[in-house]
Amino acid sequence: MGRRKIEIQPITHERNRSVTFLKRKNGLFKKAYELGVLCSVDVAVIIFGHHVKLYQYGSADIHDIVQRHIRVGSANLFSCQPY
Repeated sequence: MGRRKIEIQPITHERNRSVTFLKRKNGLFKKAYELGVLCSVDVAVIIFGHHVKLYQYGSADIHDIVQRHIRVGSANLFSCQPY
C-alpha cells in the first residue's frame, strides 16, 4: 500500500511555509545532484524566493548551463501545470 496523494494548496502559516520551503528546496537540490551523477548530465535549478532571494544549484558552472540553454532554445521547457 502506497502513500495517499495530498492536495497541493498554498500554506498560509508563515513559519510552516518557511520550514516546508527549506525542506523541499534541499530535497530538490539533492534530487538534482543525484540526477547529474547517475545520468552524467548537467543540471541547473534556479529558485527565486520571497524577498528577492535567489537559490541555485548547478552540477557544473550554472552560468555555462544557462548560456547553453539560451543558445539551444527553450523548445523543451516544461510548464508549471500539475501532472
